[in-house]
Amino acid sequence: MPDLSNRVVVVTGGSAGIGRATVERLVAGGARVVTCARDGDRLAEALDGLPGVTGLAADMADAGDRARLVDTTLAAHGRLDGVVLNAGLGWAGLVEDMPDDVVAGIVALNLTGAVEVARLALPHLLTAARERGRGDVVAVSSVAAWTQVPPLTVYSATKAGLDGFVKGLRREVTARGVRVHTVNPFFVETEWLARGHGHAPVSDADARGRLSRGVAPERVAAAIGGCLTTPWSRTVAVPRWAGAARLGEVSPVNRLLDLTLSRRIDWIRRTARRVVEARVE
Repeated sequence: MPDLSNRVVVVTGGSAGIGRATVERLVAGGARVVTCARDGDRLAEALDGLPGVTGLAADMADAGDRARLVDTTLAAHGRLDGVVLNAGLGWAGLVEDMPDDVVAGIVALNLTGAVEVARLALPHLLTAARERGRGDVVAVSSVAAWTQVPPLTVYSATKAGLDGFVKGLRREVTARGVRVHTVNPFFVETEWLARGHGHAPVSDADARGRLSRGVAPERVAAAIGGCLTTPWSRTVAVPRWAGAARLGEVSPVNRLLDLTLSRRIDWIRRTARRVVEARVE
């Protein structure tokens, strides 16, 4: 367990899945955590019994809520040492089948929201680096950022954008003591697909059967905790073998994917619909 004694860390999307597991892990490591989720009741259920955690009902796609999250953190603790950009949504299906409000919502949360939370937090993270030796930004990305495949094309685009933002931000702040990380998981056993299709569980009991197949969110949380204590900025695949997804950007692999997947698009559409139906019914 990483030693995070008395560090103040914001975690977005803390009511379930990776965010919830991360909050629990950071608290166990001694951190003081401020977290948020759109569903305040679900967040309260997740945080019940966890000491030293401040919960806030807030939507990271909303500019006012993003500012309120940072203000709440400063009011409660007087400083900010790290931020975990976890809140996000996915949607499985072809681009031509996506409603316009879904596209806008995914981009607003996964990319714009993450960039804006980091921007609002940055002055305080730079202060933390000057006064206490370090500040941290951890972005929860995806292997989909490295290999963009249907039926997750728009989701993949937002994660690729997030990875690009992280790379640029590292080059702005590394010499000033702020570490900037990405954690790129493979499929994770979370509610993200049900949530993205408008069927967010209202309780832990309701979530059973809606979880996507994949690695346990605790494995991703462990990688996030490691980033907050490593002496350098990191890009981490979870599990490690998932780093092979980077090959999707390399010729001739990318050309082969272009040809192969585009010829299987009807099958991909049908499979995506079956997977979604299994999570939302």
